Order: sequence, then structure tokens, then C-alpha cells
Amino acid sequence: MALNLSRNTKVFVSSVNGVGATGGVKTAHVSTAGTGYAVGDIVTLGTTSGSGTGFKCIVLSITGGSSTGPVATIGIPNNFRGAAFAAAETATETAVENYAGTNNGSASGLIVTVDSIAATLTTDGSRIGTGKFKGNEVDTNTFRLGVLDGYSFSQGSDSTDVTISEAGATPNRGSKRFNDSLPPAEWSFATYVRPFKHGANSYRADGTFDCVENILWAALSGVGLPNAADTAGAGVEVTTGSQFGSLCKFDQSDVHELMKINLFFALENTTYRLNDAQINQAEVDFSIDGIAQISWSGNATTIDQVGEAIEDPSKHIIQGTSAATPTSSNTDTFAETYNYADTTGPQDADYLRNKLSSLYLDTDLQGGGSASNGLDNRTYDINITGGSLTIANNVTYVTPETIGVVDKPIGSFTGARVVSGSLTMYLDTKADGSNQLLTDLAGATDLVSNVFDMRLFMGVAGAVDTDGEGMEADDFTAPGVEFNMPRAHLTVPTVEVGDLISASVEFAAHGTDLLTGNEIEVKYLGATSHTQGGYASTGARALDA
Repeated sequence: MALNLSRNTKVFVSSVNGVGATGGVKTAHVSTAGTGYAVGDIVTLGTTSGSGTGFKCIVLSITGGSSTGPVATIGIPNNFRGAAFAAAETATETAVENYAGTNNGSASGLIVTVDSIAATLTTDGSRIGTGKFKGNEVDTNTFRLGVLDGYSFSQGSDSTDVTISEAGATPNRGSKRFNDSLPPAEWSFATYVRPFKHGANSYRADGTFDCVENILWAALSGVGLPNAADTAGAGVEVTTGSQFGSLCKFDQSDVHELMKINLFFALENTTYRLNDAQINQAEVDFSIDGIAQISWSGNATTIDQVGEAIEDPSKHIIQGTSAATPTSSNTDTFAETYNYADTTGPQDADYLRNKLSSLYLDTDLQGGGSASNGLDNRTYDINITGGSLTIANNVTYVTPETIGVVDKPIGSFTGARVVSGSLTMYLDTKADGSNQLLTDLAGATDLVSNVFDMRLFMGVAGAVDTDGEGMEADDFTAPGVEFNMPRAHLTVPTVEVGDLISASVEFAAHGTDLLTGNEIEVKYLGATSHTQGGYASTGARALDA
């Protein structure tokens, strides 16, 4: 019996479930070992019988333990399995290169025999394949996230109790319980807010700004990941540009169903997959004594245990010179970049200190005038002591209720998008300070809706050149994050009594009108450059197309 330690958990988020096209290789063994190979060689295999394409393997060990020689074992990451193969086909080496892309011209003769073919459904048969993992291309679709302690995922069951109640001297008092359905699975975890900049060797173009949690913002706001050109496109709300930083918008997010993701919790001895997950809510924490972080939560249709290593982004299968059942390994050397992109290390991306966060607040667009106690054309100078920002999609899952069947959720749809939060501040008497804000809001009794240009700069002191302008390239210097809410509605602050008198104000961001989803924009600028050998910004020599 093996137990799982939570501290050894790895979390992966992917837009695919790891199941690819028809005819992908599931298991294969070395039938002819060849000569001149080195550990780490990436071997492209051309079909010598049949019509399979795109199959590759990694040399894991050499016969006799020498530095070069015949191949003893091979590794097959998820994205190496190709397509259109059939069992018993053979594939011969056509090209050999190492991790850095250098050709190994002395290697030749490796022949691999295909033993079994991967299905087009997940191993439990519950889900149609949505694609293979990719970790080092511009269209990378699978990412490792650095998740904080306290993550959770679960799926309960809905049941009905049938009871009997009788009169008389000897009444029957029995009961019976029936399972009706499985409600949507629930999950939650927190990540640090971590911007970075792509270097010369990275999975997106050199010099572009990005963030570790890019895929989560993409799923929260739209229907897909940034494409190869780093442009938003239809329904894609995250871009990774070099001038204005990495941007997340919501102006195209008025859709019934946002991007589905698959969450993989790779525990020490078991990997669980949450299928067709949706991000319902993101809560940004501005506690000044901590490191900037976001709490993500949502639902999924089902949870299953990944039974095959080939469908686990943390693993690759290992096959020797026989068709025996393969083993597997989660060694990062032969999983990272092949199966997933990883920017969780301290050298890969920046951490932000909330102590450095700042607030920009003005009413230049208010138009209240003297009748509203002058609540217009004023820029406030306020230092915040904490706060939070919540973006909620209000996703609803639907589940059938068929008698005699334990139904599962069949899908979901979005509800109203709500952007809201609160800020805390000391109550001061400086010019245009917090007391002035309280006074102005309390006096503006004829304004049914007020309009504040509110910018929250996380981990950095921001500056806006002109009141009411849009987001600019020079709003702040890297590293940092800007939350821009050009039409925030503020409530009258609540006075709180402590050692120092403070005030708390709640806000809600709204768009130009009810039909325009421009309530908020999020901008990341990173300073730390992510550079790692084996990545390619315009294609991946180690992955199939």
C-alpha cells in the first residue's frame, strides 16, 4: 500500500485531455536496436509497413551502459505517438537529434514495432479525445501550475430516501436510499500572481510578456488560448504582446459556454483528471502583508483516475526490447517541454509583494457637477491597506434526472458576469484623501450610479498620465499587474473603529452598458526572462505536428 503526500502534488491544466487522433501509438518495443545512439536522442520514426506518421521516441538507455550504442529502452511521451498506425506495424529511424536540436549523424538502424494503438476515448471510456499534450510550441496547450497548499477537489452524489410510516401496534419503520445523480465536481486552488517575459528559448515569441496562470485567465474570460500569432482572435481574450504586456479582456466573453479545461492533480501515486472543467470565479487578494495571489474555483462534469501513463501529462511510458507491459516514469527530463510547459520555478517568473500595491482613482468622467456635491473632475490620493477583487461567471451545470439511472452532468452555461470587490484604507484628512472620498460619496445623493476610473496596481506603484485614458504601455514598470476598471461604482465607505480609524469601500465594475463586456482589463508586465533549452518559439523539433 502506498500513501500520497500532499506536498508532492503537481497540478497541470490543459485545454485537451491527452487523447489524440485515431491510430496513435499506445505501446511499442525495440525490435532492432541499431547502433551509435546516445541517451536523450529524439528519434523520428518513419513507417516501413502501413501508413502511420508522426511517431517519435526518446532513447532512455543504451545496451551495455556505454555512452553510445544500441538502444535498450525508449520513452514515449504523450505527444510522440503519431497517428494512423496499426498494431504490428514497424517504424524505422529517419532522423535523430538531441534535446538541443543537434543531429546525431552516427546513429542508424533503430526499428520499433507497434504493439497496441491508443483509443479515441479516455481509458475509462467516458470522454471523447480532445487532443494530445503539447509543451514547447507556440500553440502549447498544457501547463504546470504552482498551486498553494489547501487545494481541493471532490464530487459527491445526490440521493433520495424512501421511508414508510404506518399506524398500528407493530408498524414498519424501514427506509431505503437510492442514488439519483452525480452533481458537478467542485475544485479550488490558489496560485501566486506571476508575470514573466519570454526569452530567446521559450514556448512563445522572444520578448513577449506572459504570466504563469495564462490558461486560467483564458478559461475565465473566453473560449480559447492565445494563438500562434499572439493575437486574440474570435472569443480569445488573452494576448501576450511585447508592448502593452500580456492582456486579458472580457469584451468577447458573452458566450453560453467558456473554454473547457482539464485539471490533472498528479498526486504522489495517483493522478486524477477533472473533465470539462469550467472556471466559475477568480478572487484576487490584496492583503498587504502577503505575496500577491489568486484563488480559483469552479466545477467539472466528472472526476476519473488516469489509468494509463500515456494520458498523464506528468509521465511518459518506458518500453524495452519486448512487447511486455511497459513501465512509466514522471522524470521531468522526459516529460517537461514534451508534455507540458513549466514556469513554476523561482528563476522563471516574478513574485509580487502586495506591500507595493497602489490605487488610482478619479471621477473625470462622472459629470456630477455641483448638484452632486462636486463628485466629478477629482483625482483621489489614497493608500490602500488591503482588499480583494472577484470576477464571477456564475456558471450553472445541468444534470438529467432519469429514474433508475445515476446521471452525470451533461454540460454548463454561463450566468451574469459580476466584477466586484472591496478596499480598506485609513481614514485620513489629507487633500483628496479617504475622508474626502467618504464626504463626496455621502453628498452625491442624486447620483443613481457613479462612475470612477479605478486602477489597482498589484506589486508596483502605477501612474496614469491623463485622467480617463485607457491602459497605456507606461502605466507602470515591470514587474507588476494592473487591474483597470474604467467605470467602477463605489458605495459610501463604512467607518471601522480599531487602533486606527479606517474605512472600507465596496465597488462593482460595469461596462459601457449592459450589452458591452468591458468591465475590466488585466495587464501583466514581467521582468524575469524564461529561457530554457529545448523550447522553440516557432515550432518544436521534438513534437509531432
